[in-house]
Amino acid sequence: MIERSIHGIAVAVIGLGGVVACDGGDPAPVVTSASPSGASGCARPAFGRADVTLTPGPTEGVPQATAGGDVLAIDAVVLDRGCQPVPGAPLRIWHTDARGLYGPKGGDDCCFYEARGQTDHSGRFRLETIRPAQYPEANAPPAHIHLQIDHGGRRAEVTMVFGSGSPPATVTPAEGPVGVLLSRDGAGWRGEAVLLLT
Repeated sequence: MIERSIHGIAVAVIGLGGVVACDGGDPAPVVTSASPSGASGCARPAFGRADVTLTPGPTEGVPQATAGGDVLAIDAVVLDRGCQPVPGAPLRIWHTDARGLYGPKGGDDCCFYEARGQTDHSGRFRLETIRPAQYPEANAPPAHIHLQIDHGGRRAEVTMVFGSGSPPATVTPAEGPVGVLLSRDGAGWRGEAVLLLT
């Protein structure tokens, strides 16, 4: 069953900006720092090319989505509480199609777009998919992507919600939905996400 609420998120902060060109090496070391609010956090790491690409598609006998959609690519890195990359963390990602539906019957049937994988040796992964839509119902939450991250015997549940602007220099743990800042180029929507486990 798919959780249709974006409340009660158990993990993380995601900061996102435009595409950053880099050489694909290991991420730069990150250090714990204090945010302007006084909360402990991590300096935003440099991004590189991930060795793992997740491309969500239909699961559990669900047919391909018939609705088109704008291309969306998010480069992400998962950090632990000590601001170090988390290699080999199991991931599950799922989201709606461009009409706001998880599957052909509507509701919680899953999934037109779902993928499983794990972070690479540098805690990175790349998500290549379409930009999902908001549920087609009154008072629906904003369009979002669900993400589960397993690490150290715990499961982090993150709901990524889209926005725009400049990414913060420091990433701090937070409760609730996390904002993913996107920019648009000729190929579609692009961004970077830092997921800090609590």
